[in-house]
Amino acid sequence: MEWHGALVRLSAKHATQIRKGFRSAFNADDITESFFNAFLGHTEVTNQQVRDWAKVHITPNKAALVASLTPIYADGWVLGDTAAKVMINRSLKKAVQPANVGVVNWDTWKPGNQAAATLIQPSGGLQRLLDSRGLTIDGVSNTKLDRIGTVLGNALQLGITPKEVSIMVDQVINDPQQALVIAQTEMSRAVVQAELAQYRDSNVEMVEWLVADPCEECQVNLDASPISIDADWPNGDAPVHPNCMCDIAPYISDTSNLGE
Repeated sequence: MEWHGALVRLSAKHATQIRKGFRSAFNADDITESFFNAFLGHTEVTNQQVRDWAKVHITPNKAALVASLTPIYADGWVLGDTAAKVMINRSLKKAVQPANVGVVNWDTWKPGNQAAATLIQPSGGLQRLLDSRGLTIDGVSNTKLDRIGTVLGNALQLGITPKEVSIMVDQVINDPQQALVIAQTEMSRAVVQAELAQYRDSNVEMVEWLVADPCEECQVNLDASPISIDADWPNGDAPVHPNCMCDIAPYISDTSNLGE
């Protein structure tokens, strides 16, 4: 799984865009003002009540988050397509695409114009990823709102001033670690779906699970490996969990039909 280095590099670049997307999606000053207007003078307010309030009264600009995810899926798709061709070539001991596909310097590899081209006429698999952006954004937004609600609830109990609270809320919105986790997880999702698409196009019939950092959930998939390419993994496709870096590879016993 030598392409992981490329994924980490690309994810770091995209994490910056995700942070920008969150800053456009949430405004710390507006959130703080609305919160204090609703709760100032209230006593015995629980953090859960504030989190519930946040999910009802804070409306993120989802368009900004959609825009930040789109290039991640494009870059990940090209990365996964390239990685799959390399693995198939190695399995065949010959090229099913131009020969140089089998030799990639992952230390310097980048999608270039290929990523932009994939978005002009996205393939079926990439289109499904793009269509799923809403679900992903709902998930990450709810996580962000939970964290904001906790900060607001704690601040109310401690009597922190609105100005200080706004700074704390902005730190949650602009969290670089969460942005990186989202970037790596969603790029990994695109990589694996692109690999599956390339394997199907190359008539691969079975795939095996390549575990990166063994955890209980991923180990279950590893124990089930190999499976038919049309079967479902017990715990779903990679990424199984945030920051999952597991991968799939072609499991080939008969190469006669590959690449036809």
